[in-house]
Amino acid sequence: MRANNLHLRAVPMRLGGACLGFGLALSQPVMADTVDRPHFKVDGVAIVWAADSAGTTPIVSDFIIGGGGSSADLISTDVHTVVTGTLDALDESFADGTGATLRIQNIPGSGNQTTRQGDRFTSSADVLNPFQIGNNTDVRTIRSDILSSFYVASNSPFNIDVIATAIGDPADLNLIRLRMRLTESGNDDGLSFGSAAQFPHSGNTNQSGVQWGGYRRLSTLTGGRDIFRGNRRTAATAGTIADQSVRFDLDYRWNTGNIDLSDGTFDVEAEVIYTLYIP
Repeated sequence: MRANNLHLRAVPMRLGGACLGFGLALSQPVMADTVDRPHFKVDGVAIVWAADSAGTTPIVSDFIIGGGGSSADLISTDVHTVVTGTLDALDESFADGTGATLRIQNIPGSGNQTTRQGDRFTSSADVLNPFQIGNNTDVRTIRSDILSSFYVASNSPFNIDVIATAIGDPADLNLIRLRMRLTESGNDDGLSFGSAAQFPHSGNTNQSGVQWGGYRRLSTLTGGRDIFRGNRRTAATAGTIADQSVRFDLDYRWNTGNIDLSDGTFDVEAEVIYTLYIP
C-alpha cells in the first residue's frame, strides 16, 4: 500500500508540471524578426589622365572602379598620351610621325653632326652647320625614340595590360621596341604632380612593378600581357588628383641604324593600347 501511495502521488506532480508548461506556451505572443544590414564600402578607384582624342590636355578620360575581381570604366572615352615632360598631346605633336634621327659622319676636319638635339628625332627645330664633303662623308639614320606619358591616381593597387597592333606592315612591330618607367613627382608645363604620391609598388623605384627591365619588341605583345603589376595605391597622403598621381613614361625605340638615302622614304607605325584594371 505504501508503494502504491507513493506512486499515485508522483503521477499528479508530473501531470501538474505538464499542464503548467502548456499554459505558459499559450500565453506567449507570436514574434517575427526583421533584419536590416546597411553596408557601405569604398571601392578601388583609379583615375587616368593626359590628353583626349581631340588633343585637350590635361583631361581625365578614364575613371575606373573595381572590387571583387572586376573593373568598370565610368567614362566611355579613352586616354591619349602626352609628350613626356609636357602637356602636349602626342597625337597632335606627331600627327605625321617623327623623323628618324640623322647623323652626318666622316666630315673632313670636324666631328659628326646629328639631329639628336634635345630630343631623339629629326624635326624642323634642329640646326646643322655647313660641312665639307670628303670621299667618305655620308648621312645615315641612327637610333630614334618617341617618349610619351600618361598619369594615374589611385586608392588601391592596379595592373596595366598592353597589346600592340600593326597599322600597316606587320613586320613593323619587329622594328619598334618598348620600355616603361615611372616618375613619382614633377612639374609638366606648370602643372605639378606627385607631391602626395608614392610609387604604386613597394619596390619603390622607377621600374618596380614593370614586368621587364629593358626594351621589348612590339611583335612580342600582339597577344596582350601585363606590362605593370602594382601592389599598393599611388595616393600616399591627402591631396588633389594631380598631387596623388604618378606618371607612366613610355619609350618607343626604333633601331634605325644605317638606313641609306637609297632606301627612300617609308613609315614604321603601330598602335599600342594600355588597359588599366583593378585586380
